Amino acid sequence: MLLFQYYADLPEEERQKKLSSCSRHRYRYIPPSTPENFWEVGFPSTQTCVERGYIKEDDQPDVRIRRRRPYLAMFSPKAKSQKHQH
Repeated sequence: MLLFQYYADLPEEERQKKLSSCSRHRYRYIPPSTPENFWEVGFPSTQTCVERGYIKEDDQPDVRIRRRRPYLAMFSPKAKSQKHQH
């Protein structure tokens, strides 16, 4: 804290240079800045999510993929099996 008070009169750029030159861990680790909107704790509205790109809006619905071959019937339908029992 005393170091910040000592260099308080210097411009920001010079202060950073001085602090990094006398800092104990000056070259070891520089933490990344937090992402934008990281500290917002509430749930954003749908419109906000769309604006930020979290939700993709499509005017056209997804095309359903159709099977080339139908599924193989492994058992007979109920109606046929009930007729055979009576």
